[in-house]
Amino acid sequence: MPAPSTRDTEISSLDDLGWSEDFARAMPETPGLKPARVASVYSALVDVWSEDGPKLAAIRGRARRALGQLPAGGIAVGDWVAVASVGGDEVVVEHVLPRRTVFMRQAAGERVEPQAIAANVDRVFVMTSLEGDFNLRRLERYLVAIRAGGAEACIVLGKADLSDDPSEQLAAANALAPALLVSSRTGMGIDELRAQIPRGRTVALAGSSGVGKSALVNRLLGQASQLEGEVREHDKRGRHTTTRRSLFVVPGGGLLVDTPGMRELKPWVPDATDGGGEAEDEESFADIAEVAASCRYRDCGHTREPGCAVLAAVEAGTLDGARVESWKKLERERAASANARVEDRRRRRR
Repeated sequence: MPAPSTRDTEISSLDDLGWSEDFARAMPETPGLKPARVASVYSALVDVWSEDGPKLAAIRGRARRALGQLPAGGIAVGDWVAVASVGGDEVVVEHVLPRRTVFMRQAAGERVEPQAIAANVDRVFVMTSLEGDFNLRRLERYLVAIRAGGAEACIVLGKADLSDDPSEQLAAANALAPALLVSSRTGMGIDELRAQIPRGRTVALAGSSGVGKSALVNRLLGQASQLEGEVREHDKRGRHTTTRRSLFVVPGGGLLVDTPGMRELKPWVPDATDGGGEAEDEESFADIAEVAASCRYRDCGHTREPGCAVLAAVEAGTLDGARVESWKKLERERAASANARVEDRRRRRR
């Protein structure tokens, strides 16, 4: 597998890659180690970018063991690593530096464990299409996952040129997080998005398959860097076009992580043992959390309990019933996840 091309990377220093004093302090003092940033992941191999240019690196056993101590599962695009030269252009990853932020979800499968989507990102663009894909409940899930990892969120409403009047969807999205109307075909909103990716900053692009992420990446980069999937007219379903997460340099700007389309997203919210808590859900559902604080019972399940302020607000029309159900579903999932994690830890101690 060849090392990544340097064409159009425009990287002249570690600062261009998002390096900071925090990462510098975390860098091991072992002679011969240099900082690099992960650009793509291929199981035990990763593309890394550094001041020496792009390299293909293997992950040493000690680094693999260290990954088990990270708050999110597996090495991810955007991670900062310490690499060592082993002759010629070959390098190996010796250490993975602590993350500043991480966008993650619960991995597929029976085991309850996190999957890192992108690390050390300043902001995540959540893209949805105004042509049949717009779903507020799905957007809420993305926002919970993003905020749990410490990044900012921006909702990108794509294919805006195909909507006669997107004002209602724009207002609904803006109620959740800052939102922008974008059209990759006409260029609407592209300059506003580029302005949110200044040099030294890192932004991840996430969303369902078929919403136009690859076309947006091509627009932002000014080149055909990602293959665009065909969308069938009769059902608007798009095939997966991005098979791995990749890091790109926006001309004149910062870094962009394009992530694979996700059919579903189960947010990974750290529990108390991970150093997390309920703040992430409460930030995304602040209106509901504020009302729930007035419930008669502290452990109110917001179903049939007397004195439930949430049910009263839904009946009065001051809270949206569908939004409350979305919140309750996430709460149930988080409780089930927390219980599964406790059982998993017990099994490991046996």
